[in-house]
Amino acid sequence: MQSTSRFAPRLIPALLLIAAALSWLSPGLAAAAPKKSSVKTPKAATPAPAATAAPAADAKTAPAAGAADGPQPPNGKWLTDKEGRQYFVDKLQKEGARFLRVNDKTLRTAWGINVDLVKEDDKFFYYKVYRQMGGAGPVAGPQAGIKPEEVQKIAATYQVDTLESQLLKFVPFSAGLPNRGQWRNGFDIADMNGDGHPDIVHSAARKEPGPPVIFLSDGKGNWRRWSEARFPRLPYDYGDAAVGDFNGDGHPDIALGAHLRGLMALLGDGKGGFTEAGKGLDFVLPGQGRQPGYSSRTITIADWNHDGRPDILAVGEGPRLNVMGRDQARPVTNTEAYGVIIYLNQGNGTWLRKDQGTSSREIFSDSIVTGDFNGDHRLDFATGSSIQGRKSLVNYGREDGGWNARDVDVHPRSYVRSVDAADLDGDGLDDLLVGYMSYEGEAWRNGIDILYARKDGTWTRRVLAAAEQRVEVSALAHGDLDGDGKLDLVALTGNGDTWVFRGDGKGFFTRETATGIPPFVGGCTGYYVRLADLDGDGKDEIVADFAGESSAMFDPDRCPSGGGLQAWHLAPAGAPGAGR
Repeated sequence: MQSTSRFAPRLIPALLLIAAALSWLSPGLAAAAPKKSSVKTPKAATPAPAATAAPAADAKTAPAAGAADGPQPPNGKWLTDKEGRQYFVDKLQKEGARFLRVNDKTLRTAWGINVDLVKEDDKFFYYKVYRQMGGAGPVAGPQAGIKPEEVQKIAATYQVDTLESQLLKFVPFSAGLPNRGQWRNGFDIADMNGDGHPDIVHSAARKEPGPPVIFLSDGKGNWRRWSEARFPRLPYDYGDAAVGDFNGDGHPDIALGAHLRGLMALLGDGKGGFTEAGKGLDFVLPGQGRQPGYSSRTITIADWNHDGRPDILAVGEGPRLNVMGRDQARPVTNTEAYGVIIYLNQGNGTWLRKDQGTSSREIFSDSIVTGDFNGDHRLDFATGSSIQGRKSLVNYGREDGGWNARDVDVHPRSYVRSVDAADLDGDGLDDLLVGYMSYEGEAWRNGIDILYARKDGTWTRRVLAAAEQRVEVSALAHGDLDGDGKLDLVALTGNGDTWVFRGDGKGFFTRETATGIPPFVGGCTGYYVRLADLDGDGKDEIVADFAGESSAMFDPDRCPSGGGLQAWHLAPAGAPGAGR
């Protein structure tokens, strides 16, 4: 979400504490890289500066005990209100501010978050900046006074037994891809012009609205923007992109999940020409009677109802702006996007919406994946969660086309930012991989867990990576990086790291510690990663997008480029540092 007024840089710390349950901004809360996998309970090294804000905490939680973070009172003295909250008073210039006046003591910002006023005059609002305990991230529940034995018990659930290896080293495969701009939230890889080389299909970069951007590949690590491609005139925005053949003509088509706009479908002719085919999709098109409401930055393509036509699965992006301008409020109805919706492809350019009433406020995410988790040969899906502690991530598909939610064994008090699915142990059931950031036992942790699906409907959890650091694992993808027929795994983090895990073919991995892939310059957040064979050699390459922006309050030097796109190729045998 873009900042809309001068409220943004000054009020962020207070907003995080006043109403964390209403925000869902992703937490690129950077810290040091994880310790070696052999360490059972890794500790974070010196933290790097904070990046973007964190996803929504549970509305029932309160600030965590710990050292104060964020802005400090100029005179070093904290005030205390009747509820025992510590704060100091700052001022904000009225000119140019966008807000809704709730009452004489409360303003509602453009994010829909209430701010507590102390007083005001003709030029300024004077508002409370509450003390941040434990950092600028999501508000965690109180755990003060937790017993040492309980802390040890919690730490044991994060114990890592992943071995290390140094067999895979990568070299850049990115000539021509952008190294600037906020490339988020997702993309797809497909041969869009029929030359036999997979291309990258991405929405426009954030803050640069426009049609999809297609980067054509020559299969040798060189890319160029398909400037000849022609798209219908629509109000595009950044978000997600997915490719499928929607009308069965043999040419790839594009589905888009556009931030605050909704969903779009574009039919391709294989020569760079695209036409709109979005009747039945939730999409805001000014002047044509379509109503605002559901929107998504996370979509995937799959044949949900087994009719031979690819359908669109989308998960809502959550809360959104509700203030138009000073003292003007946007109606609350149809302005927030929750739950999963499936759009069934009718084969004639139209779509049938299937929503079984799961648009609850507990379901919004930037990650969705399909698989068969229970072995009934029907598609299921799983989502991440921007709500702390939510466990109902898996949804089993029913014969009638509906789905039933199921809890899985994720760490308590965790935000599951990324999910992936694959049959890792060869038992015919897809397993679930989750990338998380959690707060337990007076410590922030992040990591990756594997949840092995069992035929009796239960799940077995095994820790793949874990560290005491306050950085999200923001993207996951699997593929075969070295051509040995065993699934490998790649993860991105909120501070721009790329983690590589080499599969053992038996359901687990070793962690590669000398990949040659450096953190993205400036600590930009990794948003999406895909593994695909771009050069036809039987080994997958890594493609990843990154985004971020500086914060005047926390880190003016963070992600100065805004982000970028990267591709990596396995170094050939005999290359310096190459192990295979």
